[in-house]
Amino acid sequence: MNQELMERLLQSPRLPSLPAIALEVINLVQQPDVNIKQIAQTIQHDPALATRILKTVNSSFYGQSHAISTVSHALVVLGLNSVKTLALGFSLANNLKHSGGDDFDHMAFWKRSLYSATAARALAREVSLVHHEETFLGGLLQNLGMLAMNQVLGEDYTRLLIDVGDEHHRLAPLEQDAFDLDHAQVGEALAQRWHLPPLLTTAIREHETPDSVTDDHAATIRCIALGSRIADIFITENPGEALEQYYVDVERWLDLTPDQAEPLLRTVHTQTNEMRRLFDLPVGDLGNPDAILGRANEALLQISLQTQKQTSQLEQENRKLAMQAWTDSLTGAANRGRFNSFIDEQFDRTRQNGGTVSLLFLDADHFKDFNDTYGHQTGDRVLVQLADLLKEQVSEPGLVARYGGEEFAVVLPGIDRRAAAQLAEAIRVGIGETPVFSDEGKELQITASIGVATHDGTFFQRVEQFIKAADKGVYAAKEAGRNCVRIFTPRRPQHQPAA
Repeated sequence: MNQELMERLLQSPRLPSLPAIALEVINLVQQPDVNIKQIAQTIQHDPALATRILKTVNSSFYGQSHAISTVSHALVVLGLNSVKTLALGFSLANNLKHSGGDDFDHMAFWKRSLYSATAARALAREVSLVHHEETFLGGLLQNLGMLAMNQVLGEDYTRLLIDVGDEHHRLAPLEQDAFDLDHAQVGEALAQRWHLPPLLTTAIREHETPDSVTDDHAATIRCIALGSRIADIFITENPGEALEQYYVDVERWLDLTPDQAEPLLRTVHTQTNEMRRLFDLPVGDLGNPDAILGRANEALLQISLQTQKQTSQLEQENRKLAMQAWTDSLTGAANRGRFNSFIDEQFDRTRQNGGTVSLLFLDADHFKDFNDTYGHQTGDRVLVQLADLLKEQVSEPGLVARYGGEEFAVVLPGIDRRAAAQLAEAIRVGIGETPVFSDEGKELQITASIGVATHDGTFFQRVEQFIKAADKGVYAAKEAGRNCVRIFTPRRPQHQPAA
């Protein structure tokens, strides 16, 4: 932290000071044996302040069924916290509302502050916090440091605020970059200098970082931070993003669902409008809540649709990448890696759960000579044609894979030895009946040797033995003159006769 700048800010004669009545109230309420009558008399020494407090406690904001005519009565009915908060709030707001310098956007500042305060209080009441009145004042004063920084730093700070615009969440990081100091730190220093209650000091310091608070003040600070989120909904140009962030944070911090959190927004607008009149702050027109919330919900819907579209596109891209990772680029069949993974799965499933799985190995006959004679392009065409023919013959959940070079593997879950042998013969015949054409248009014939092995969970102990068995079938087919099918038949151990 830039301690030198902090001292310059705190020693500046341009900073506002607390009015005497506020100092008296702060001192009184922090005394353990405070006398309510004494507080009432102190407030009544300022007739304008007493009148404002009475107008407020009789307003719809508090919803009292009977009129309250004296400050003493207000203290009895509402309690010390409510009246103390109102006294401090009115005193501080009245003294600070024109602070910040001539170029400061007072309307934007106080509109955000008042929305944040009423929203924080509404949320605190919703989750039954004891300190909901202090939460209001914390929301009202959370950005106190902005007033001091702009008052003392002048154009340098004003330019930064113009850059931030209504994206308040960007302010503290930019302040740190520019001044090695942010408005939360400055606000905390002012609150300590004025001897504000510890809860208010903590709220001012941590309102930008509520997740860092883990003590008894955590819920209060989170309500104040959420109040700022709600303010964004009503004052920013991107209400959809603000509404989305509010729903995410209010569920994360206060365990309120969007259905529970949404009705609070209209309450906040109504109460902010009421408090604007009572506090006489320069916030301007607050607009029509139906139009604002309608625009926010419509924008949120568009964000949701765009997110779904992006998610769908991402899933498609991921599937495409997965296919590319598991697919032989020439033939479109599964590659060796996919074969290894799939045969392991099927082998283990059969050993554990019973059933059968068959494996065909297929080798194009004399493929090297064919390649050398007619060229690699024709050879590639042969491999593609073999893969296509195999994929036509093999249905789900079977797998056709290029094992390497001119050799293909076919995994057939749930297929026994007889059915696998019949399919292998049908494939062999189909290959022989399907011509391949050279680059010159010459019709060529190809044949294949096929080996078949079947695993029923009893004979093979390892998947490598199973694969080797099918491979032996291919060698047996080649030794038999090629263009034929050979089936690996396990030799069962002979039982020795009893002695």
